[in-house]
Amino acid sequence: MNPTVDDVLDTGYRHPRDPVELWLARQWQEVIGFAVGIRENFFELGGNSLDAARVVNAVLEDLGVQLPLNVMTEHPTVESLAARLREHNAQLSGPLVEIQRGDGTAPPLFLVHPANGQVGPYAGLAQALGEDFSVFGLQAAGLYSDVDPVASVRAMAHSYVEAVRAVRPTGPYLLGGCSTGAAVAHEMAVRLTEEGAEVRLLALVDAGLLDTGPRFDQPPGDPAAVLDRWKELDLVPWDATPGFVGRAARVWQANEDAVRDWAPRPYSGPLDVLLSPSHDRPAFADWPSAVTREHTPRDGDVAGALRGLIGGTG
Repeated sequence: MNPTVDDVLDTGYRHPRDPVELWLARQWQEVIGFAVGIRENFFELGGNSLDAARVVNAVLEDLGVQLPLNVMTEHPTVESLAARLREHNAQLSGPLVEIQRGDGTAPPLFLVHPANGQVGPYAGLAQALGEDFSVFGLQAAGLYSDVDPVASVRAMAHSYVEAVRAVRPTGPYLLGGCSTGAAVAHEMAVRLTEEGAEVRLLALVDAGLLDTGPRFDQPPGDPAAVLDRWKELDLVPWDATPGFVGRAARVWQANEDAVRDWAPRPYSGPLDVLLSPSHDRPAFADWPSAVTREHTPRDGDVAGALRGLIGGTG
């Protein structure tokens, strides 16, 4: 039986929270053979010195950072090693983040960030989907660099379609998102179909069904206090700085403004909406599409619902 997201979290699994932790967790999964949380010890999980050397080599090849061979002994967890690498994360600040690499039997699922711009919270969903599925996240500009956030949903969709096409030039495409990500995924689907591509799945998820990570009710007055709270809730890495809170607040506000100023265009394909019985009906359930199919995941099992939808699109 496949796990739900809650099952994954109940095991003590702590998902990656930023692109560096996501990248490292995927490297560990490739050498160890299964998904790992950010606080699990590499060697206690069965990793050996040869496995550690493979991770060190991947860091050099992908990030251009030369680490000593004994670095895994000093930093045996994803969380600890990520802190060592975070200053070199420029290569990981682009929009596309590989969360999980599957076996290639199904097209990859591309999940667009919620209002906070982050895709780390999708790691638990990816693991619950199962290791057969490849999952990519699309993260917002301006979180991990000093570039300005993207100001419109259409501009985000344009950028993200280009990023998706770079790794998967032709369809079929599986798209999903919640909150801001619902709007951007919808616009991406419209754009891809206009370009003649096949969008096999457009799944928009009620934010009430997912823990989407750090949020603002309004821009923070005291970034240091907000950061302390986020760290208490384990929502950000321990070495995150108040500067990150400032960037996150800018991204949040830009995304909120972008969705407010956006009007959905008609989508010529089917729209699958995953609804929470305990929340008000989201606006995206009424966005224009060829047909809208509503689903209320049993016991909030978003992963199970997505597995069924992906299986039903073949």
